[in-house]
Amino acid sequence: MRSLLRKISFFSVVFSLLITNVCAATTEDVKQNIIKQAKEMGVEPAIMLSIAKMESGFRQDIKSRSGHIGVFQLSHVTAKKMGLDPYKLEDNVKGGILYYKNMYSLFNSMELAVAAYNAGPDAIKRNNNAIPKNSQPFVNRIMSDYKIYKQSNI
Repeated sequence: MRSLLRKISFFSVVFSLLITNVCAATTEDVKQNIIKQAKEMGVEPAIMLSIAKMESGFRQDIKSRSGHIGVFQLSHVTAKKMGLDPYKLEDNVKGGILYYKNMYSLFNSMELAVAAYNAGPDAIKRNNNAIPKNSQPFVNRIMSDYKIYKQSNI
């Protein structure tokens, strides 16, 4: 009986691992999802890839200490306002792109949109529509990666 229980336990663990690996999106899957949705939504894929790289390293399974979730590190509040589930890759990507797109519409500048993505639109407004000092490293890194992705014709 113990032998049977051990075998069942062993196969349960192996099966769980297999299912997890089959369901987990690879970095390439995540990048392709971002590129596809960005193009469909009229946003440059290069900027969205840069933001996702900085926010999560293209990982959907990541959760920050402050509770932000997934590839684009969406908050529950932001996702809920958009009617999205931040735990689902498709929704997380859509939410990240929509949020960036909204910030770009608000500030009409890629750098300010990226800063607002990081610090929130109120921080940009309080800083007289300039990048706050604490967001400058984030923006610089995003813009550096953006230029690299842009050169690779994404």
